[in-house]
Parts: sequence; C-alpha cells; structure tokens
Amino acid sequence: MTPFRQDMHFYVGTYASEEEEGIFHCVLDTNTGEMRRVSGISGIENPSYLTVSPNRQNLYAASEKEHGELFSYVIDPENGELHLRDRKVSEGSSPCYVEATPNGKTLLAANYGGCVVAMSVRDHGDLEQSSRVRHTGSGPNPDRQEGAHPHSFVASPDGRFLFAPDLGTDRIVKYTLEDEQLFKQDDTELPPGTGPRTLAFHPSGRWAYVSGELDNTVTMLEYDVPSGRLLGAQRVPLLSEEQAADPANTAAHAAVSPCGRRVYVSNRGDDSISIFAVDLENGRLTPVERVPSGGRVPRHFAIAGRYLLAANQDSGNIVSFAIGEKDGSLTPTGFSLDFNRPVCVCPVPEIQES
Repeated sequence: MTPFRQDMHFYVGTYASEEEEGIFHCVLDTNTGEMRRVSGISGIENPSYLTVSPNRQNLYAASEKEHGELFSYVIDPENGELHLRDRKVSEGSSPCYVEATPNGKTLLAANYGGCVVAMSVRDHGDLEQSSRVRHTGSGPNPDRQEGAHPHSFVASPDGRFLFAPDLGTDRIVKYTLEDEQLFKQDDTELPPGTGPRTLAFHPSGRWAYVSGELDNTVTMLEYDVPSGRLLGAQRVPLLSEEQAADPANTAAHAAVSPCGRRVYVSNRGDDSISIFAVDLENGRLTPVERVPSGGRVPRHFAIAGRYLLAANQDSGNIVSFAIGEKDGSLTPTGFSLDFNRPVCVCPVPEIQES
C-alpha cells in the first residue's frame, strides 16, 4: 500500500537580483524525500539566509548586499505563501545570517562587513531597530581576516546569552540583551586562522559546535549555563591534512541532529558532508564518514524531519538525503531540485508536542 503523502514546507534562498525570483516556496514529501517547487517571489536581492519565527508566522531574510537589508514576510497559514510585511536596513554591509531569539521577540543578524544587530519584532513581524555593535580586530589570514567578519549570531537555548562567531578575528563574541540593547560580554578565543562560521547548540544545552571555515575543523565547546561561558574542549579536522591545506576547501554550515547523536558539517571544494557521532556523556565527537553532497559547493543544508536537504551553490541543485534512524547516516534519495545558485534551505519547523 502506498503511504499517505505528507508534505513539509520549506523555503530556498538564492543569490539573485531584485528583479529575479530569489526566494522559493517548496514542499518535501516526508515519505520519500521528493521535493517540489511551489512558487517564487522577487523583490529582494541575494536572500542568502532565511529563518522562520518560533511561532511559524513569519519568515525573515537577509539581503546580502553592500547596503544590507532585513526582510520580514508573513507566512500564509493556509498555503505557505509569503507576503512582504516589512524591510529595514541591516545597519551594515553584507548581512549573511538571521535568527530569531527563542521567545520570538528579537531578530538577530550578522553583517559580514563587521557588525551585529538586534531588531525588536513587533506585531505581525514588523521590525524596529534596537541595537548595533561593531566588531574590531583581525586574524593571520591576510585575504580573509583583514578585519572583523561576524558570520552568524545565535541565541543560547534559553535565550539568556547571544553568540556571534567572527570569522575575521577567530573569536566567538558573547552578548546579553537587556531592554532591547546589546551588551558585549567576554569572548571565546579560538586558534589563529580558524575562521569560525556557524555555531550550533546541542539539544541538551550542554555543548555547542562551531565550524572553522578557514582551517576546515569543527570545534566542540563546553557550555556553562549559569555564566554563559563557552570553553573549547575538542578540535576535530574535517578533511585530511593535505586537503585542509588547499585554500579551495572551506568548511561551511554546521548542525546538530534533533536527537543529539550526530553533528553534520558541509565542506566546500571537497563537496561533501562530514558526519560525527556525539558522545552523550561528554559531547565529544568521533568521525563517522564523509559523504558527497550531490553537487558542487554545499554552502548550506538543513535537517527536515527524517531528511537532510543540501544546497549546492555552484551546481545549482538541492539534494535530499534520508537520515538513518539508528546511525544518522546519509543516504541519497535520488531526488534533486534545480535552482540558480541556491545558498540556504529553511524548513518550517514541525509543531512540537507538549
């Protein structure tokens, strides 16, 4: 008997001009991994990162351009279509990451040009500028670390602390948010030349993992909940020493499986996804395998239920992988969806049972 089709909605961000369709609404068949494009919208330049609000009512997008902007869309609850609600300047250049705090009241954004910003979210997803902080410093890589380059900006699971990995300064900058204002706290220093990019917390809230774009590593950090302190505890290479020395190879996105047993990191140049087993006693990682991403330059991927969807920027395709229930392995489903320069996959999160 053919299983009943159940669709999960997701959105795709691409590098596109404002005149082109840049954000696409798609659906994933959760029984097979087949993907289908529903519609696309224009009016936003280079929507390179997308996130859905905790209440699933809004989608936020970073418009990665010299004079950056942040867009807020209302998600139609009936059909998943997007309707523009608000757009605000990002107070910096090349915004490359957006995320809502767990309570949905603040939108965090990282401007690769050197600053982070927190915007208050008002009714229906309206955005209001509240606080901006510029990063300073540099790193040993003269081509990529000539200045500060915040690459993501994430909240701790309880929302008490905010963390901005800075690719240019090899630091993870910690903030608190009080009365809608950002206050810089202490930094976590990583080895020179790491180039921290994406930070992902473990579901337990005890550990976090950050991809090192420039040295092709993933670092496991112990997280002290009371103080919000991150302490680097383990550093694991993604590639062989010879591969890591090739400047064409750069790590990209990192994510933790919802079950907490696996960490995934995408590798550009090598065009693969590294899989690590998580020791649930101490958070440490053990390499499991590295699988081809199904295309070229897997800039981003997302976990959507039982599937991982990888966005291959240069080959222009999104590939779905079935995630092994017991071992977290990635098996290509055989399904792919073509886009022009896809760089972000954003599933609408499932409603969690209380």
